Amino acid sequence: NHIDDKVDEELLACLDLQNPKSFFLFAGAGSGKTRSLVNVLRQIKDKHGNELKLRRKNVAVITYTNAACDEIIHRLKHDTTFAVSTIHSFAWELIKHYTTDIKDWLRNAISAEIAELKADELKGRPGTKTSVDRKRKIENKKSRLSTLDRISKFAYNPNGNNDEDNSLSHTEVISISAFFLENKPLFQKILIQKYPILLIDESQDTKKELINCLILASREK
Repeated sequence: NHIDDKVDEELLACLDLQNPKSFFLFAGAGSGKTRSLVNVLRQIKDKHGNELKLRRKNVAVITYTNAACDEIIHRLKHDTTFAVSTIHSFAWELIKHYTTDIKDWLRNAISAEIAELKADELKGRPGTKTSVDRKRKIENKKSRLSTLDRISKFAYNPNGNNDEDNSLSHTEVISISAFFLENKPLFQKILIQKYPILLIDESQDTKKELINCLILASREK
C-alpha cells in the first residue's frame, strides 16, 4: 500500500552509499517488515549493485534466527550481493582470521576468571560442593590457558557444540567481536570497507554488546 511504499522510499534514502544514515525501524509482528526489507534490498541491488561488485563490497544482513536467515536468502534468490547470516555467524566471520588477537583476549579473559574464582574460594567455605566445583573450574581454565600457545587456528560452529581445545564458545565469539570493534580502529575500518551497508533484523533480540559496538563503528566511519 501507499504507506508501505513511503516507508520503503525513506529506508532507501537512508541507504545511499554516498550519504548513508543509520536508522531503526520499529514494526510489530505481521506488519510486513521482512517484505519491506527485501524490497529495499532489491532496490539497493538495482541502484548500487554494479558499484558494490566492482569494489568487492557486500550488503550485510544480520538476522536473529537461522529460519529468518534462510527466508531472506530465499526471497533474494541467493544473490551474492548480500551477505545474510545470523549474528553468531557474522561475528565469527569478522574475527576468525585474527588468531593472535583472539589468543590475547582469551588469556586476559581466562586469567581474570581464574582470579575471580580464587577470590571467591578464599571467601567461601572449604569442602562444600560449591568449593569443589570452583576448584574444578579453576583447573579447567588453567588447562585451557596452557593449550592456547599450541593452537594455530580457532574453530567455531554457530549451530552446534564447540568442545574441541581450539573451539570458541557462542558467548566468546560475541564478546571478542564486540571488543575488537570497540578497541581496534583498524577492525572498524575493515568492517566498514567490506560492508558499507549493514542491516540488523530483530535488533532488539540481538546481543546488545555487539549491537552497541556496531552502532559505534557506524559513527566512526
